[in-house]
Amino acid sequence: MAIDELKLVSSFEQGKIGASGAIQVEGLFLQGCAFDGVRMNEIRGKAPEVLQLPIATLAWIEESQADPYPEQNTVETPLYFNLDREKLLCTLKMASNGKADRFIISGVAVFLNGSD
Repeated sequence: MAIDELKLVSSFEQGKIGASGAIQVEGLFLQGCAFDGVRMNEIRGKAPEVLQLPIATLAWIEESQADPYPEQNTVETPLYFNLDREKLLCTLKMASNGKADRFIISGVAVFLNGSD
């Protein structure tokens, strides 16, 4: 199948993505919001600058297949190599509680490496 007929999906819920060829990624970090183990949340009170995320499942699926989460409950989140945000690797549609624009304004991002 041609790459332009595929889309990248992600989930932190076990079994939410059942695509063949799905991979699990461990050791991701999140900055700019809170996280409840499944979804991004707005920060309420004091929160650490960088959070380590649980294991993520990523897969390339056909464009015609349904996303794991409804569009209105996701945020296009950049995935960078490290905290300096110089090397953008891709964007992930991450599940969220709240409006996408609030997460975008707060600079939410995911990182492979949680240090500079």
